[in-house]
Amino acid sequence: MPHDSVLIETGLQVLKRYAAEGETLSYDEMNRELGEPFESDADLPGRIGELCDDINAHHSKATGLKLMISVLVRNGETGLPDDGFFKLAAGLGRLAWTDDLDAKRAFVGAQERRVFMVYRQPKPSVGAGAPVGMAR
Repeated sequence: MPHDSVLIETGLQVLKRYAAEGETLSYDEMNRELGEPFESDADLPGRIGELCDDINAHHSKATGLKLMISVLVRNGETGLPDDGFFKLAAGLGRLAWTDDLDAKRAFVGAQERRVFMVYRQPKPSVGAGAPVGMAR
């Protein structure tokens, strides 16, 4: 079931903000960032994952980029997105369906790097112009 366009756009802005910082977030954190539109129970990752599918579709359509921005939403225990992410990747022809954790980690790493290349903001240098280690 497609989600409300406002929720999709809000979710996309959350992911862009995290991407700009070079950060990932858990399913619970995503729900909190969205104002907790979903009940926090065992089904939360699945509901957030379905929203993330809609966010990916919206993002790809709006930008023409074939990256999966929802790669930033992770299971706190495994450090990987849940199975729905990988099913979507398989459905889009980006990764053959597999149970191989190494293949999943490699795909997630590649997608994360692509997202960060597009959205990550450079960190300002500390003390630019001042000599380092100069004591008086």
